[in-house]
Amino acid sequence: MKKSGLIIGLVILVIVVGALVLGKKSDKATPSTNTTSTQPTQTANNPNNASQTAPQSQGTITYTSNGFDPASLTVTSGSSVTIKNNSSSLLQFDSDPHPEHTDDPELNVGTISPGQSKTITVTKTGSHGYHNHLNPSDTGVLVVQ
Repeated sequence: MKKSGLIIGLVILVIVVGALVLGKKSDKATPSTNTTSTQPTQTANNPNNASQTAPQSQGTITYTSNGFDPASLTVTSGSSVTIKNNSSSLLQFDSDPHPEHTDDPELNVGTISPGQSKTITVTKTGSHGYHNHLNPSDTGVLVVQ
């Protein structure tokens, strides 16, 4: 009985090791999916780039059904900033906090109809939050240097 128990144990061990080896080979044989975009990016020249950090002398903030783009824009003091409403809804562009709009009165632009835009000149330096007063969960940040 001792011999048959030992043989059964060895057979089970060989099966387990074989399964592990085959499992690793099948992982290597599985083709990988490439999720990298092949479209070129234009981060340096795109004024609507959310990761933009270099201050601009002018900028554009676009509002769509997905919110503001870019989520953060950095400009120099005295810059012109255009707010475009590319959504199908009214936009009421105001500074934080909601609903007082007291952080930066320069950003209290008011209502912009779909397809319209307004341009403002910003001078107050610092980091200023803004939002759509009609949908306050849509927010962004304007940094003026």
